Amino acid sequence: MFDTCVLGVDPGVARCGLAAIVRRDRRTELRWAGAIRTSPGSTDAERLRALGVGMREAIQRFEPASVAIERVAWNRNQVSALQVARATGVLMAVSAEAGLEVEEYSPSEVKNAVSGAGNATKEQVADALVQLHGLRGVPADPDAADAVAVALTHLVGAPLRRAAVRAGTR
Repeated sequence: MFDTCVLGVDPGVARCGLAAIVRRDRRTELRWAGAIRTSPGSTDAERLRALGVGMREAIQRFEPASVAIERVAWNRNQVSALQVARATGVLMAVSAEAGLEVEEYSPSEVKNAVSGAGNATKEQVADALVQLHGLRGVPADPDAADAVAVALTHLVGAPLRRAAVRAGTR
């Protein structure tokens, strides 16, 4: 329940960022980060299937204790948000199928946990991953870097979740 390996996910249909991070002896290490890319010429169903396949492969390869997913931000582009919501559903279902606990975090929760500012830019979050948290190998790809941030958010919150369970509030 309280993780040593977390698979972080920045959901998307065209590009879905994934990252596996591990906590060992109070030290956090980035094991891998990358992105699932789907073909724009494929049908929506084919793209969602590809996301499911990629997620299953990542779960099998890294054997995470849980999955952390960035929550869809409902902004002005509702069509795009709906597509991301569909992708999120596939990723959550595959995770649940594997018996994994799934937690969602809003973009501002991720930014705040990683950089200390809920309105941080993507560049500031990526810099904080390296400068504040000492992670090596953070990718330049923004989707993969966002997935690292989501996974780290989950690990940072683990002590609070542990305390909440002990207190009976969760």
